[in-house]
Amino acid sequence: METENECGGSFPTDAKHLELTFPEGQTRTLRTIERPLRADPEDPLWVQRSHLVKMEIGKSSASCKVSLVTRLHRTSVLQEFWCASYEEAAVYQNLAAHPNVLNFKEQFTRVDFVKPDGSPSYTKVDAHVLLANDDEVLVSVKYDEKAKRASYLAEVADIAAQCSPEIAERFVVLSRYHFHPVWRDCARTVHHARRGWDPEADRIVLDVASDLSETFTMAQLVETSKLQGRGWRAAVRLIGDGDLWKHPLDRFDENLICRRAA
Repeated sequence: METENECGGSFPTDAKHLELTFPEGQTRTLRTIERPLRADPEDPLWVQRSHLVKMEIGKSSASCKVSLVTRLHRTSVLQEFWCASYEEAAVYQNLAAHPNVLNFKEQFTRVDFVKPDGSPSYTKVDAHVLLANDDEVLVSVKYDEKAKRASYLAEVADIAAQCSPEIAERFVVLSRYHFHPVWRDCARTVHHARRGWDPEADRIVLDVASDLSETFTMAQLVETSKLQGRGWRAAVRLIGDGDLWKHPLDRFDENLICRRAA
């Protein structure tokens, strides 16, 4: 992922971004993807099932290959995403860990287009993503070799050129290898921490952080919270949600330097 220079954006810098341009003076008036539901404190482990049924999972298979269940924020419901491949599941997990990604849906948005031979066609985009700035992004997930193949990128560019900007601001082609190895490792850590539910620990650790110096280590934060493992998992959730900050390419460990988000 990008920092302020290399990992701070919503998607990797080396991913192929295809801007969907509005006619002059026009702006997108519709929001396709809404924020995720908040979890019910009385039943925080309830899972919002995927909107898909097995026969809709994708062209390559009539059944779900991987079911990813994760939270996109510590306060939101657990959501199930059906994935036609491990590649999709890995990309979704990495997107879910980014604090600028509010929500996404898999195989949700249909884009109609005309092939070079003039015949009409359509595609179901792998993921439709809602960002914190209200931008919406269409994501095509492919294994690494195909995600970088010039002929495939040209095919997607042709589809993107015919896609209405009422649907999204841009089209991105991703594989899991567009994400830095350290980012992928941290995303797994955030995923596992968010699977839990401990709003009391989250509140205590956030309060403790406000009383520490401008920067502090994970060890200092957890020790001051007196919550041990609960404090560690809460700190990971708070970093994943953007309430605390770490450099995106620093791994989670005791010496990790953190600070309160601006």
